[in-house]
Amino acid sequence: MVSLLGTSPSSILSCPRLSSTPLTSPVCFRPGNTFGGKLYRRIQSETKKSRSRHHVLVTNVATGINSIEQAKKIDSKESARPVYPFAAIVGQDEMKLCLLLNVIDPKIGGVMIMGDRGTGKSTTVRSLVDLLPEITVVAGDPYNSDPRDPEFMGKEVRERVRKGEELDVMETKINMVDLPLGNPEEGELRPQLLDRFGMHAQVGTVRDAELRVKIVEERARFDSNPKEFRESYLEEQMKLQEQITSARSNLSGVEIDQDLKVKISRVCAELDVDGLRGDIVTNRAARALAALKGRDHVTAEDVGIVIPNCLRHRLRKDPLESMDSGIVVTEKFYEVFS
Repeated sequence: MVSLLGTSPSSILSCPRLSSTPLTSPVCFRPGNTFGGKLYRRIQSETKKSRSRHHVLVTNVATGINSIEQAKKIDSKESARPVYPFAAIVGQDEMKLCLLLNVIDPKIGGVMIMGDRGTGKSTTVRSLVDLLPEITVVAGDPYNSDPRDPEFMGKEVRERVRKGEELDVMETKINMVDLPLGNPEEGELRPQLLDRFGMHAQVGTVRDAELRVKIVEERARFDSNPKEFRESYLEEQMKLQEQITSARSNLSGVEIDQDLKVKISRVCAELDVDGLRGDIVTNRAARALAALKGRDHVTAEDVGIVIPNCLRHRLRKDPLESMDSGIVVTEKFYEVFS
């Protein structure tokens, strides 16, 4: 299952069929503006030289539904299908932190979540819907264009801005879209696709017996009476929502020292990370974490927390290496920052 938040106008995912069978299943989270419209999905299978490939094409097409009508539909849908509260999710701190950082700074580039089946990946991603802040969009624009950021403007809105027209704006809720994209047992994503995701979270099955019992009991409570269960976590949800809103507002004022920037780039260089995406994402994630903690400067501890998730999926794979890539990144971090 892949969950996309605010899909781009057109995105294509192509996964080759491999003979190996991984033990993990992926969930992808992409934050950003919601481009309204009907969603068309087409799955094609092609056979070429005895190799099978599955191509999934996802395209957003504009419709006549305006943002107000869309928001009403979203609210109606959410009330019909209660969402498990984010604050009620037990454990999986790494995954939850990566998701929160992407909500604070969508330009981090999303999260690829890999882990065992039945570990709450999709549930956790969907639970973000209650915490997502409202976004400012151009009123009446079917693509929910951002009135200030040209990167998230539709063609017509950009043209209006170029002509100097005044734009009417409104606040709207970000929509959550779940898209099933292929079978994870067909093989892992290729490196060039993994590199497109800002962060990578690894989710494991909870082994502690008491913690497993607590998770089962909480889920049973939710299934029995979703409304009452959600109300019991309302105060925690509100506090977390306020924390996110404050972090988003203060993010632009968070600074990172030049010395930390140099050390981040040293880690990337010594790990032989291709390109500069690793450097950029680590800087962004560290600033978002500092903002989440209510600070205006980044510490080495902030970098140490986020850097494994920013780099582990960018390392070159060694078939003979048994050590988790996240541990490799952590060891290099302590070597450079000590």
